[in-house]
Amino acid sequence: MNDKSENKTKKVVDKHYLSGKEVRAIAKANAMEMRRLEKEKNRKKHESEYIAEMRDANNILEIENLHSYFFTDQGVVKAVNGVSFDIPLNSTVGVVGESGCGKSVTSMSVMRLLQGPTGQIVEGSIRFKAYDFKRDENGNYIPVYELDENGNVIYEPVLDENGAPKLDKSGNPMTQPKQKRDANGLGVYEKEEKIFDIAKMPIKQMYRLRGRQMSMVFQEPMTSLNPIFTIGEQLDEVTLLHVPGSTKAMAKEHSINMLNLVGIAMPERVYKSYPHELSGGMRQRVMIAMALAGEPRLIIADEPTTALDVTIQAQILSLFNDLKKRINGSILLITHDLGVIAEMADYVVVMYAGRIIEKGTASEIFHKPCHPYTQGLQKSKPTMQSNEDKLFNIPGNVPNPINMPDHCYFKERCGKCLAKCSGDYPEMVQVSPTHFVACHLYAEENNNGKR
Repeated sequence: MNDKSENKTKKVVDKHYLSGKEVRAIAKANAMEMRRLEKEKNRKKHESEYIAEMRDANNILEIENLHSYFFTDQGVVKAVNGVSFDIPLNSTVGVVGESGCGKSVTSMSVMRLLQGPTGQIVEGSIRFKAYDFKRDENGNYIPVYELDENGNVIYEPVLDENGAPKLDKSGNPMTQPKQKRDANGLGVYEKEEKIFDIAKMPIKQMYRLRGRQMSMVFQEPMTSLNPIFTIGEQLDEVTLLHVPGSTKAMAKEHSINMLNLVGIAMPERVYKSYPHELSGGMRQRVMIAMALAGEPRLIIADEPTTALDVTIQAQILSLFNDLKKRINGSILLITHDLGVIAEMADYVVVMYAGRIIEKGTASEIFHKPCHPYTQGLQKSKPTMQSNEDKLFNIPGNVPNPINMPDHCYFKERCGKCLAKCSGDYPEMVQVSPTHFVACHLYAEENNNGKR
């Protein structure tokens, strides 16, 4: 081997090799940053530090410039790198892309479930519109009482554990104000609208939102359900944790109502069953029932139809559509299946390598896809009209998430590259009032007056 070949080989090796000194330097820098972020995450804050305002009153969630990183010994993995999108009230937003593009990390960031200290929200804002319980001077929830026709509070007898009226010292029946009950028989408390910046909230304050204001249907129900507890015990826990004044009897009744709501036959029997005694479709319905038990305003569904057969998949999607109307809330749907997106979503966000490369209404994304990556995803979906012997696949690989290039991440896999694609990462270009794409092709067209 001549000197030129040896030098060339050495350069290639050096490009992918970290010395022990470099690894130690990276680990030291990461440790300092993780300590800082963990300290900030657990710091006690006054509520005013994480109260925010919505940019658009019609949105329930606004994600702006979100950066979620994982700190490793090899470097910083920028799993979510500057993501921004909105979820309007009473709508379904679908996030689609290849495995590893940052879909699930985005949803975990919203729920503040990133595994620390390595996983951290480094920058950005996640504004959520919540209906939080009002509290009195002592920090207690304020019940809403039933009133008679004259506007006076109605009183009812106080009952003991056996259902018999309690008596005071004088032998007279004890009474208490009669609290209002909702359709599920749970007590009603005064609420007020508050907008929280989830990215700035102390992690302990997230219990105010998680499970009650927002909930998540996880990707794999068998690993999400605890195998040593019955379905009823796991469902009851949601009500007992998040509904003030709830009892075991109330929690059981509410849990069975939730199982009925998601279309499970013989809910009393399922309530007493263990997860391994149920089929995959039934376990997924239980997960949905658990997500609905706290009556959330936002449901995050992470691959809710994975590993389910086509018939059950159709039933789950139909169930989600019905539930969105019943709960008067919104759904963030995470999936790689374009068929699911077409069936469910009002708006679509396409992610690639931790960034949003295109977003718009479902009609725009499916009928007028702009980004070459989105067009490639469309082509890779099998259709009845296709005459090709082989399925289309996008050539090449996703770049290393630790050493992302400065130019467009899709450049090496794109068949429509321009000279400009080797420059800075493309800015988001608006091609219609609701349609945006991050591609130099459309920046060029805008400059030439074609759009």
